[in-house]
Amino acid sequence: MVETAEKWGTVDCFLTDQKSVPCMLTGLSNPHPSSSPIAPVRVPDVRQDTWAYRLLHSLQVNHSSDHLVHHPYYRPFLAVDQGFTHPPFLVGADHYFEWHNPTHKYPIFTVDFCINPLFQFQSPHTILTNHLLFSCPCYQILWWDCPQHLPVSLAELLFLQEEELEENSVGFLHFLEEFCQSYFSPITPYPPIFNYTLVPDQPPSPPIIPDSPPFALHNPNTIPLVSQQ
Repeated sequence: MVETAEKWGTVDCFLTDQKSVPCMLTGLSNPHPSSSPIAPVRVPDVRQDTWAYRLLHSLQVNHSSDHLVHHPYYRPFLAVDQGFTHPPFLVGADHYFEWHNPTHKYPIFTVDFCINPLFQFQSPHTILTNHLLFSCPCYQILWWDCPQHLPVSLAELLFLQEEELEENSVGFLHFLEEFCQSYFSPITPYPPIFNYTLVPDQPPSPPIIPDSPPFALHNPNTIPLVSQQ
């Protein structure tokens, strides 16, 4: 024998073994839905904005002095494929430094910071070559951001050059360290305590490169860099 009673929006089904099972009425809506009716809002990562700000701001300052020559270079439109570029537009920069001898005024050491979001390495990569014109050491640092600390191999090479050539190469090292510190100077309106918290831990996402040139011809977002025939 089964008896049915209705209490406060629920139906208790009394079974013959005196056990009851509460059941929700099918006509009422679930007061605790598993999905939210509001679409999730994507919160942008402010660290990516500070990355772009630091890079562009660094191009506005020239650190040249008596024996130091600094050439900042802006690298826009890195996403180039078959003569086309498409959003998102990635920016990059080069900071080229020359350390000159006070006597003959020629460079005795060069360092190039190559900041490119496509250099998605876990740590900065370094390349040591000779300058094509002056035959002096040419040290390149490749990474998606400016390193907060100079590579140990660069410091060792400058100390070795000062011992062998009796050049003031260590002074060049101090200028490079000051450049890295100024690159990560506090950003207004964030307090200085949050300065290194705003440094991103991964590079910006690279753009999707079209599979073929016809895709670029029909993509309204592309910008031709060369005149089409």
